[in-house]
Amino acid sequence: MSATGCTASGTPKTSGHATATSSAAGTNCGSTAFSAPPVKKIPRNWTFTAIRKVDPAWGDEKNVVLVDKPVTAKVEWESDRVDEAAVLAAIGDESDLIASGTSDALSEMDRFLSGVKEKKEYVGYAAVEKVTIPLSLKCLDGTRVKGKLFTWADAEIGVVVCATKYGKGKAPVAALKAQAEFCN
Repeated sequence: MSATGCTASGTPKTSGHATATSSAAGTNCGSTAFSAPPVKKIPRNWTFTAIRKVDPAWGDEKNVVLVDKPVTAKVEWESDRVDEAAVLAAIGDESDLIASGTSDALSEMDRFLSGVKEKKEYVGYAAVEKVTIPLSLKCLDGTRVKGKLFTWADAEIGVVVCATKYGKGKAPVAALKAQAEFCN
């Protein structure tokens, strides 16, 4: 078996907007017009959200969860003037950025692993590329509120066989990282 990985990615838009009104004009930003830089230009790092090491010779005894840490997307603003629910909805509607929710990695990985027919010890992994995206929100009064979106840009689920030596470019980066960190 070779290292395999399934990725899910999109091309995020760089900005979006929607209008919102506030009954407390003057104290609330009153807008959901946000901007964000292109995600491709922002540093990111692969983080494991689920790892399961499987030794088929031992059956379920050696089918253990080593990592189960879903990533939750969230936004932090420098001001409480932001109608967070409205802005999160605008980010979700107007861009491909993941502004809320949790990566459901372990159950997705287990569904993927249910079809694996490997006889040697292997590691099943789920990983996301965590990214922090600076946001700017233009309020109706002309001021700007800054914030940060903590999310992921790409997700990958795959399998890497512990005993296999993969050549350069023959396995996804996350697969090689899983092999190095979780195979003995």
